[in-house]
Amino acid sequence: MSFVSELITLLLTNSIDFKIMPNYLFSKTAYIKGVQCDKQLYLYKHHYKLQDPLSPETMAKFRGGHDFEDAYRAAKFPFAVDIEKIAKNRNEYQTLTQKVLQKQVADIFEATFVYQDVLVMNDVLTRSGGKWEIQEIKNSSELKPTHIQDIALQYFVTKGALGKELDAKIVLNDGANAYTIIDVTAEVKVLQDNIAANIQRFKNILDQDSVPPINIGSQCEVPYKCSFFGYCHKA
Repeated sequence: MSFVSELITLLLTNSIDFKIMPNYLFSKTAYIKGVQCDKQLYLYKHHYKLQDPLSPETMAKFRGGHDFEDAYRAAKFPFAVDIEKIAKNRNEYQTLTQKVLQKQVADIFEATFVYQDVLVMNDVLTRSGGKWEIQEIKNSSELKPTHIQDIALQYFVTKGALGKELDAKIVLNDGANAYTIIDVTAEVKVLQDNIAANIQRFKNILDQDSVPPINIGSQCEVPYKCSFFGYCHKA
């Protein structure tokens, strides 16, 4: 039996009681939508079905991103434990992450944490020299501000849940069947107070009784086309 197979068996049969992590109010996806527009955040959480259908181009982009992520993880972390593959459903991700951490596993895919009612899932959580590092994998040749916002939130939640200092890196596609890995720890640390303020502001927005009255503007298409573009423009 391989190390990973043996570990999975132990995790699924271990009778140790683990603390169940609390329910979350919103995820990283919702947070990024909130950074773009308060109204998009509110609609995403309270009126999810009003979103525009995904175009074939967007679906192809998602598939390309997943393929790039899978290729990188297989090449760099062949013995990692993938939470997504050992869980029966997403409700188990958080508790399985805790079990894997207690087994002193060095490399984890989709490590899932909740802190201050926010849920994140790390593309890669890896430990080297006694220090944890999170990696966010982007099928892009260019480092973008949204990438930094993404991993800054992951840093905030993961550090809060683990109670440990972290490093943060972005993995980009260099276009030559290889990878560019950028250490963004310094940039991410600078944003931590801003992240905390955003989380509180977003909680207040989601607690409102009605959709925030945000006018149509440049935020509808920057940095991404809003997932409620059709709804807002039709209205």
